[in-house]
Amino acid sequence: MAEKFKVLIADNLDAEGVEILENSGIIEVDYRKKTDREELLKIIGNYHGLIVRSATKVNKEVLDKCENLKVVIRAGVGVDNIDIPACSQKGVVVMNAPAGNSVSTAEQAIALMFALARKTPQANASMKEKKWEKSKFNGTQLTGKTIGVIGLGRIGKEVVKRCKGLQMHVLGFDPYIPKEALEYLQIELTDVDTILAKSDFITVHTPLTETTAGLVNSKNLSKLKPGVRLINCARGGIYDEAAIAEGIKSGVIAGAGLDVFTEEPPKADLPLYELEDAILTPHLGASTDEAQLEVAKETADSMVEYLKSGVARNSLNFPTLDPGQMDVLAPWFELCEKLGSLIAQAMKGAIQTVQIEYRGELTNYNLNPLEIAMAKGLLTVAMGDEVNLVNAPVYAKDRGITIAGNSIKSTSNEASVLKVSASDGKENFQIRATVNFSGGTIIGVNNLPMEFKPSGHILLIKNKDVPKVVGELGTLLGSHGVNIASLQLARDTRGGAALTFIEIDDELPGEVLETLKAKEYILEARYIRIR
Repeated sequence: MAEKFKVLIADNLDAEGVEILENSGIIEVDYRKKTDREELLKIIGNYHGLIVRSATKVNKEVLDKCENLKVVIRAGVGVDNIDIPACSQKGVVVMNAPAGNSVSTAEQAIALMFALARKTPQANASMKEKKWEKSKFNGTQLTGKTIGVIGLGRIGKEVVKRCKGLQMHVLGFDPYIPKEALEYLQIELTDVDTILAKSDFITVHTPLTETTAGLVNSKNLSKLKPGVRLINCARGGIYDEAAIAEGIKSGVIAGAGLDVFTEEPPKADLPLYELEDAILTPHLGASTDEAQLEVAKETADSMVEYLKSGVARNSLNFPTLDPGQMDVLAPWFELCEKLGSLIAQAMKGAIQTVQIEYRGELTNYNLNPLEIAMAKGLLTVAMGDEVNLVNAPVYAKDRGITIAGNSIKSTSNEASVLKVSASDGKENFQIRATVNFSGGTIIGVNNLPMEFKPSGHILLIKNKDVPKVVGELGTLLGSHGVNIASLQLARDTRGGAALTFIEIDDELPGEVLETLKAKEYILEARYIRIR
């Protein structure tokens, strides 16, 4: 007889999801549409599985009461209400249901685009005041207009399909998906600056990360095509809200449709409240009957699959490993994730292949998880917290990235070293690294000997091998208040190109990087942030 598991549904869930759980044959369901805190703390010790939405907080206080809990699933995307590190420490798997709302969110973006184009909310408000202001609400048609879609994941692709159906010219940007994997969309793939300069509408569908925060801001308003209309159904903060208000007031931005905000609900003094051409909705992207149904089905299917087979779909915390292996591999996990992040930021194009060669005692272990850690590091630069050690291989495959490892077994008695070779089809980048008494350490870059820690704030510079470069770099950075923590440099041949890695104490201001790039002795300069 199959083992029975007790699952608590602490918040509202569509009936079809409840039915899937009840019909699984292994789950006893306790469905409480709204569970208050005191009640949850009293009963949670009885359950193997927990399903929540945003109302129920799963923190250390709750987890301390859990004697049998194996898995928590958030019926939706955001997991701010779940203490994931505390769950990991307790051995509780955390999952979410990110796919169910893709179409509804894409449709919300299209709805805002129509509303911006035809000023429908403003016209409706005017009519409700019993006015007839026909000439005031002259709009623009969408056919023939150019829309820039930044982020071509699940939701971005759905938006593209609909815009093409409206006979719009679509510009797309996603630096972490190879062009070959996007060719079937039949759109013009370009860069952010081109999208800002040429688009009549811009919609964003990316996570909020260091690279996407403030994608439109006060400094680049002048780069926008005059009269552009902006849409955000992704994450608050991708557009700088104060800059959007400034752009609308100045006329550079004809309108903005925002479904998400830096702070939700926004404070009463949000400048956009006062602007007629700012159309605001209270995070309605997933608020459709169909999305709620799909989220419930995805949640229920994930719960059944995990309790039946141990397969964690859309897991957000560290996968279970043998404790003995974990002791040995933990520092290598951290190293591989950081190397992935460094490579993603160091290379210009979308990475296509990553080859990892393992040498030494490390080859005595199962090293497939290190490739997952590498994938997570590569993808987190673009996808933020959406990527984790369970879904990283899936996302890498979706983006056409191949990551493969090769153990040189004949070296198993040597000290452990790994060599990572990455390619974007045009550029190759190679790193050699090891783990020593002080942690993960890079010992070579592009066949040049170097030794530094892959962490913190790093300047990667390719420069001409001429006198005074190091001194001028130090002077330039010092004049801008940038303190150098360490410096590593190497060259292939005298008088050729040299490679310089500079560790600095704090984030490098953008204007300093641009000043560096303009120097005649600098061939390339990149700022890299590794957490």
